[in-house]
Amino acid sequence: MKILLTALVALTLLAACDTIDNPVLPKVTSSLTPAEQTALDAAETRLPAPPDDQQRVLLEDYTGQYCGNCPKAATLADSLHRAYPTRVYVTEIHVTDYFAAPRPPHFPIDFRVPAVAPELDRYFDLANRGLPQGAVNRNPFAAANNDPVATFALWPAVMTTQLAQRPAVALRVTPVFDPATRLLRLKIATNYLSALPGRTLRLGVVLTEDSLVGAQKDYRLNRTRFPEQTVEDYEHHHVLRAVLAGTFGTAQATGPVATQRFVRYLGYQMPPETVWRARRCAVLAYIADADTRQVLQVTRVGL
Repeated sequence: MKILLTALVALTLLAACDTIDNPVLPKVTSSLTPAEQTALDAAETRLPAPPDDQQRVLLEDYTGQYCGNCPKAATLADSLHRAYPTRVYVTEIHVTDYFAAPRPPHFPIDFRVPAVAPELDRYFDLANRGLPQGAVNRNPFAAANNDPVATFALWPAVMTTQLAQRPAVALRVTPVFDPATRLLRLKIATNYLSALPGRTLRLGVVLTEDSLVGAQKDYRLNRTRFPEQTVEDYEHHHVLRAVLAGTFGTAQATGPVATQRFVRYLGYQMPPETVWRARRCAVLAYIADADTRQVLQVTRVGL
């Protein structure tokens, strides 16, 4: 496994990419009409479900366009996703005023998601830690004083431990996207595989977009050739674009019992195609503990 991860650290960037635009506030519909729900139910029967017995991992890469060490962390995050493409899912989350705020003329774009980025910054104390930082299912890092975020060198070991866990939750997302109206409809089905007495669980739903281009500091660049150590056309992967159910999700269950099932329907009005490329967007849904914020299960589906 270590050999595979090492071999995958060197990534080849995709040739086709888009210029990132400023994130927008989500327009979420908390409920859909009976006809829309029926259409999602029908779509669910046509799509394969992720294995119930397979634990998956959410890797949150906290980054910033002015963070020169962050490209190295992003390379590792991509390698982990490529090693386990159906089990490790990445979100690149831009945070902190120092590293992520626009700095014209080279860094004119604000990659941060309004309201969400500052809340994550405060909760994980990211501005004081410095970047890059990351969370692996928000599980404590023993080598980092049991903090839920840590430097990227610690990600692979915790990820391997998380992947070996027996899942307590089965999670499935079914999307129906109308390219004409840009309306995205979602069905999120949760099935608890074991009882979780005394625990309150929350459902999180986010949207990411891949292959976005913007300026990025990169300390790996030679100062002689690149005095500013800046890549003008850096390709960003798995960028967090919107949060549909609160920064840390919305309440779903308290003390669920085995086989207990929950279904939620959501509608989201996506921006125009000139702003977001739907074919490069994906929905990530996860179940997390309300008290510890630790992620019990995650799943991902493209549009």
